Amino acid sequence: MVATIIPAVTSTLSANNISSILSTVTFILHTVFLPIYSKVADKTGRAEAYSVAILLYIVAFIIMAMAPDYETLVAGQVIYALGSSGTQVLGPIVIADMTSVINRGLFQGLYSLPALICLFVAPYVAQALLDRDQWRWVYGMVPILLFVTCSPLLFGLWHVRLKQAKKNQNQSTQAADHNPPFFPSGQRLVRITNELDLIGSLLLIAALSLTLFPLVLAIPRWGGWGSAMTINTLMSGCIAWILFSLWETKFATNPILPWSTSPSFRSRTAIFGVLSCSTVTVISATNWQYFATYLQVSRKINAKEATYLERGYNVGYIIAQLIVGYLMKRNAVWRPFIWVGTMVLVLGVLLMIPARLPTSSDAFLIISQTLAGSGSGMMNIPIVVAVQSCVEYNDLAIITAFLQIGGSIAASIGSTLAGAIWNTLLPGLFKKYVPGDYDYKKIVQDINYAISLPKDQYDGVVQSYSQVQKLLTTIAAVFSVMAFLFSLPMQSFGLEKEDRHPTNDSTRTSFTRRANIIRKGSI
Repeated sequence: MVATIIPAVTSTLSANNISSILSTVTFILHTVFLPIYSKVADKTGRAEAYSVAILLYIVAFIIMAMAPDYETLVAGQVIYALGSSGTQVLGPIVIADMTSVINRGLFQGLYSLPALICLFVAPYVAQALLDRDQWRWVYGMVPILLFVTCSPLLFGLWHVRLKQAKKNQNQSTQAADHNPPFFPSGQRLVRITNELDLIGSLLLIAALSLTLFPLVLAIPRWGGWGSAMTINTLMSGCIAWILFSLWETKFATNPILPWSTSPSFRSRTAIFGVLSCSTVTVISATNWQYFATYLQVSRKINAKEATYLERGYNVGYIIAQLIVGYLMKRNAVWRPFIWVGTMVLVLGVLLMIPARLPTSSDAFLIISQTLAGSGSGMMNIPIVVAVQSCVEYNDLAIITAFLQIGGSIAASIGSTLAGAIWNTLLPGLFKKYVPGDYDYKKIVQDINYAISLPKDQYDGVVQSYSQVQKLLTTIAAVFSVMAFLFSLPMQSFGLEKEDRHPTNDSTRTSFTRRANIIRKGSI
């Protein structure tokens, strides 16, 4: 529902042209908090981590529902990022905990299946509320729905957690050490800071924020690329990156990504799997950032209709995940699905270039979206399973976080790239195509105002938007080829039928070694 109303809400708050800031903030915080959640889940338990994530999720939507301005909406988005990063990383971790390797792809696909209902119901509900000027209730509904739907999951997790705690009550000393009090002593506070690498996390937030925000805000808010604000912020970002690199390599005892301490992070399959998935995320973040706005302006349609037109990608993505998960279970292979998926993705994105023209038919647009989504879904499931399955069990949570971190960094880069291109090119294109006097700032900030312009000016706006969207889609096509190239070096191994999860540390063996045994004859 929220995705449906974003263009309308940002127009209401006079901030449609910088709406990519919402995505950038979210993905920057995801990058930092994904590994923190994975570490907390390992240290304290899945139930505790999930509970905190859901609580933050609920608080965030309450804040956004009451937001009087764009700045408050961004503040709510910050809290939302803290919660959603937990739910995003813990879902695949819990599934990996409970399933064998060969079944994992199928269950990952089933995990996304309920989203199909939301894809079709949510835009209808959101548009009905928008028509009644009740967009705040779109945000207000989420805490209620989330509490109701998450209660069974949390009950199950806490039931298992308390049952296990009861079995281990004779080890109370060890348990107490494993679960520090809410107000820890100074020594324990230092220990927690080191274990979660909070200093490195803060430096990473600073580096990403100071580097990416100027790319979106330089022209619309900060006076251009040559302004003191823009230059100083970018320079500060470079310094933050240097400090972050020094801290992680020289001083951090538990770095955000343990390259030196864990052999899992030197796995070729893990590294190139993350790169391939991240590249696909750049495609979606770049190519869809302003797509809903473009559809509403160029085709004069409402938020619901625009959302339905772009939902072909999501539908293809979810259905392809489920089908590929089942086929992986039947055939115990994964690499062919990545190759086929990347080819379908490339085809879909290339077709989007003509399909997204203002004069193209809705059917052509939906077909191109669905093809691209199907290709992405076919790639995602086998890559996730391969990355999780090529590491030691002890590294399962952190390697899953690594996969999500790559996606978050890619999404923040993609949304920032889209915002930078959109805000940099549009002023010149407006001068070229929009005749007469016009209020540029009002046009790009408010969809309804853009649609209400006189025909000659409106046609010029559509032409300008179309050229920028075409460039964004062309960039996405280049990235889709890169995704295929990144998938080629991933090592081949078959999928095991038995559950590889050990019952105790002494029986833990490397799945990588066991994969070598069945590699012969597998793809």
